[in-house]
Amino acid sequence: MKTVLYILSTCLLSMVFTLSVHAQGGESEYLFKDFQQSLVYYKDGRVFKVKLNYSLARNAFMFIDENDKNNVKLFAEPEMVRVLKIDNRTFQLTPKGLAQEHLNQNPYLAVTYRGRSRPQGKQVGYGGRSETASVDSYSSIQSAGHIFKLETEKIIIADVQKRYTTKRNGKEKAFETSKQFLKLYPKEQQETIQKYIKAQKTNFDDPQQVLELVKYAEAL
Repeated sequence: MKTVLYILSTCLLSMVFTLSVHAQGGESEYLFKDFQQSLVYYKDGRVFKVKLNYSLARNAFMFIDENDKNNVKLFAEPEMVRVLKIDNRTFQLTPKGLAQEHLNQNPYLAVTYRGRSRPQGKQVGYGGRSETASVDSYSSIQSAGHIFKLETEKIIIADVQKRYTTKRNGKEKAFETSKQFLKLYPKEQQETIQKYIKAQKTNFDDPQQVLELVKYAEAL
């Protein structure tokens, strides 16, 4: 295990995660409640076992480096990763490093998670806050000849964007709302699908409910 973790840490950027994050509206800093024991499959055939979580503050997967005092560190080269197996869930990384979960193969449905955050801001007069305030301080590290600055300013997770991808006539189609989803189907089917959405009270923030909707629409 120590050897695997050591090799993994050389493939990932050793950047200690020091950003302070506060939740707002019930949103957590991370996609999962706890860091999950996971398998990371690289495109070159290597497989690593490591504890992972997805940071909604940085929109990137983080890992616990058990070989370095359990420091939480950031993935550096998402293009090298083929797939991540976390519990019974399967993820890939978009070109921007966002987490894309594969929910179903037939009919196809995937969901990409993107945290939306904002600076907490500095205290200003009369109890208000300035959201355009610059950060107070930085910590910096050096890796592979580059210096990275980590902001210590507190930020707030405002919400989590869920962007779904399905396939229609062999082409990938993206949607986030019921209105966008209905446009993927012929007009003669839209009324039937709309009735299902209303009857089931489909919540587009719930990937499993969206999956049931896609199954229903594709069966028409």
